Amino acid sequence: MRKQLLFTAMIFNSLLWSQSPGGVSANLQIWVKADAGTNTTVDNTQVAIWNNQRSGGINGIANQGMPGYYADPGVSARPVYRTATSIPNFNFNPAIEITSTNQYRSGYKFPGGFPDNTTNALTSYTFLTRTASATYRSVFVMNGVTRNSNVSPIAGVWQSPFFGTRTNRPEFYNEKESGDVFFGTNTINTVNTQFPSIQSFYNELSGGNMNYFFDNNALAFGNPSNNVSSTSNYPGMVLLMDNDGGSGSSSLEGDRIGEFILYSGTQTAVERQSVNSYLAVKYGITLQQPLNYIASDKTTVTWNSGLNTSFNNNIFGMAKDDDTALNQVVTNSVNQNNNSMLIVSTTNDFVSANNAAGRTSFSQDKTFLIMGDNNNQSLTLLNYGIAPGKIIQRTWLAQKTNDTGSSWLQANLTNYTSIVATDKLYMIVADNSGLSQNVQFIPATSFTGGKAVFNYSFPANKYFTFGTNIQTYCTKDPVTGTPNSMTKFGITGLREILPNWPTNIPNGFIALESKDKGFVITRTTSANIAVPVEGMLIFDTTDNCFKLYNGTSWNCIIRSCND
Repeated sequence: MRKQLLFTAMIFNSLLWSQSPGGVSANLQIWVKADAGTNTTVDNTQVAIWNNQRSGGINGIANQGMPGYYADPGVSARPVYRTATSIPNFNFNPAIEITSTNQYRSGYKFPGGFPDNTTNALTSYTFLTRTASATYRSVFVMNGVTRNSNVSPIAGVWQSPFFGTRTNRPEFYNEKESGDVFFGTNTINTVNTQFPSIQSFYNELSGGNMNYFFDNNALAFGNPSNNVSSTSNYPGMVLLMDNDGGSGSSSLEGDRIGEFILYSGTQTAVERQSVNSYLAVKYGITLQQPLNYIASDKTTVTWNSGLNTSFNNNIFGMAKDDDTALNQVVTNSVNQNNNSMLIVSTTNDFVSANNAAGRTSFSQDKTFLIMGDNNNQSLTLLNYGIAPGKIIQRTWLAQKTNDTGSSWLQANLTNYTSIVATDKLYMIVADNSGLSQNVQFIPATSFTGGKAVFNYSFPANKYFTFGTNIQTYCTKDPVTGTPNSMTKFGITGLREILPNWPTNIPNGFIALESKDKGFVITRTTSANIAVPVEGMLIFDTTDNCFKLYNGTSWNCIIRSCND
């Protein structure tokens, strides 16, 4: 028994150690995130130690209350844990918030966080808000004593190099190599807002030089203004959300960070794509398009940006990916222009945190339900079907990987003032963006305060939108007159046959009757039918519906209008 327990523990530990951001573990040094390793889940509670999720990695220590070369705001100014429900735009995930008003000391130090090795490269990802447009606000600083002018192991003055923002532009400073440099000409449009982004400083080998680069949400900002390249590594201490001691530094008070990832090396384009995909799905961020989202195995495409490029907007989704410790089960897009209109969850709960008790995870690893929309912001409703049916102009595309089961959706329609409380709300689901092929009408389970709730199991990739007062089927008056034919063939399960049966049944080919028997047609999947024939019927055991082959495609038979 002891050997079995030891073997089980070894397997469990190896699974834990194998987890890494986006499944990329090579050269990982620091991985801290607010939903793990904080030793608290209570709002506004200080986080003195931020535990590194890399096995054997150096933990982050709050700088406040540590003696140094500059004014110390004291332990009362240590960063605090903020719950998901107390802050906006972190996609139901918590964050660490900077509280110090001191322009220098604010965040965490990782003693020995960057190894003393031969690399002269790094790759970083920081998911954070930059709530003010100030002169200079750092993201992280390489404070190793070997190369910088601070000879003390305590955070000091003029650390080198450091990475951050000046006003709304990304900036890199390295007193040993380059001085101040900007990246490209783009600006970070989320600076001075409550909206976060994925800021990534990294090196990449180009023409024999280890050049510096910056991406924001996977948008490349271009080369640094003086084309500086890294000539040395900076082993030793890493400072996170902690300004340098130079003139012009600004307080980081109010900034929030969800995750910080630091590698001691370069990464391939696919590795960067995988880490960015992990962060984007977890935090509801739309990466620069066109760009596929991929799972931690680097091969599974969870969002195919080429499927319909009109829907590469406001991308978000639910996911279970064990190798990257991703378990996002309630989600929305946090893009500024999305108005947080749609929330999707595995349960009928659109308020609680992602890690709240009662949340339900997908049962299978590498399961994803990712959505994007056409970004149509018009609030004018369009006519749809038979009057008075109308739909909103924004449409979504849902892409699924593996069985996502039953999903709950809440559409906040309060901005559509022509939709009133007495309207009947529907979710319209179809195979095409024009919402005309294989259409399904899903009635709202509730409609209160302008928010409509729906429950639906996505059988495959589907387009959908929301509408009011949709006439989901129609009826026709029966044809009057004398039948032109009678049924001649019948099968009955009754002991006594009624007089003239089945010839008393007009306009039929075959009549079946029974009081305790059912009619069973072929149960299979449309994919198993090698040579379908127009008019063929089956019960599709995958999509759980009767399907008819119309000569071109298989479609579920639904109640609808045939005019």
